[in-house]
Amino acid sequence: MIPASLILNLIAIGLILLQFDRSLALPPTQGGNLLENPGFEQPFGEGVAGGWQSWYTLTEKQDEQCLVAYHYQPKWNVETTASLIRDGASSQYIGNNWDTWAGGVYQTIPATPGTTYRFSFDGRGRGTSEPSPAPSESGLQMNLRAGIDPNGSGLWNDVDVVWGTAGSPHDTWQRFTVEATATGNQITVFTGANWGVTGVNQCRQFLDTWYDAAELVALAQPTSPPPTQSPSQPAATFAPAPTGGVPTEQAAATLIATLASPTSTAAGTSSICINTFLDENNNGLMDPDEGFVAGVTLTVAQGSTVHGQGVSTGTDRALCFGELPVGTYQVGQTLPPSLETTTQANATIDLGEGQTVALAFGSRMRTTPTADPEDAAVTAEATTTSDSGQTGSGGPARWPVFVGIGAVVVGVILLGALIYVLLRR
Repeated sequence: MIPASLILNLIAIGLILLQFDRSLALPPTQGGNLLENPGFEQPFGEGVAGGWQSWYTLTEKQDEQCLVAYHYQPKWNVETTASLIRDGASSQYIGNNWDTWAGGVYQTIPATPGTTYRFSFDGRGRGTSEPSPAPSESGLQMNLRAGIDPNGSGLWNDVDVVWGTAGSPHDTWQRFTVEATATGNQITVFTGANWGVTGVNQCRQFLDTWYDAAELVALAQPTSPPPTQSPSQPAATFAPAPTGGVPTEQAAATLIATLASPTSTAAGTSSICINTFLDENNNGLMDPDEGFVAGVTLTVAQGSTVHGQGVSTGTDRALCFGELPVGTYQVGQTLPPSLETTTQANATIDLGEGQTVALAFGSRMRTTPTADPEDAAVTAEATTTSDSGQTGSGGPARWPVFVGIGAVVVGVILLGALIYVLLRR
């Protein structure tokens, strides 16, 4: 006969295992910081700090002189050198040798729709062909920046991603910050860097960056609900390229500046002019044989306050928003489902008094069928290898709960049998 003490022990073990599994499912408590492992501490999986995942972009190398921007896959690793750690015992390293790259790490976090969140991290970089301790070449551009996807798709190239101001902190730590208002029940935060710059040879033996002390906090909810986009998207239409074209080396922003007629503004105010072009070769520039795009919704806002919104016309006439007070503005675009962005999806502009800032957004026809955003997020998550070496989005292993349930069931059966035997005596 099985002793009653053994049965009770089995039941206790089952309850402990159930409680252990429940603790795995709970998000870590970190006060006001909503991130998991914000300090990029160990353990690392495939070079990425626990709680984070890697992202990068690939573009073909076209010029052996490294004067046309291209991107290879970088390397991720744990950094334990004291001088390259901002806080704690480690930081996140991302870099490459000789070939320029663009990428970073990201994390998706539960959110409250309509709440504004601020994401920040400390970053630094070093670009040179000289071994340490030679200093970084201050003329190189590493373009570190912080990003938030308000709908939490987990896709770095989602058109909704809001990116903060880019910077190049050579051999020093710099804080990067961005704010965005959640449109769903989760958001995704990104660290990013981009060493590929057209017109400048940025290929060096060491193209290194480091990230530490990340933070995500919820700010006060807006007094009015965030603006919503009409569910009906206008169809995209295209206009022919302007006669004579534009030199390929001319930046897109400069292009629109020459095409946009300045608007008369009140004293002490400024303007933002925006246009959209069809970037058929995906190089981020408007080439002589490329025209304009109609049907793209353009928005100028400050936080939750929208100062202007309109739809691109598909002509060389930019959409201008005038009489704007001096300040920082977020400029965004909403593409029809048939298009995908080829340039920065959104921009943050510091507008000075009497200044007219011109911007251009490039896009092209989607190369793959448009999928439901939720399906795309699930697909991206399912094909990403987690930090523990597991593939998929199942999170922590679930074997403890099954063992615990089994132990409880066996214990209940045996306890019933014991009671039955005792009653028969």
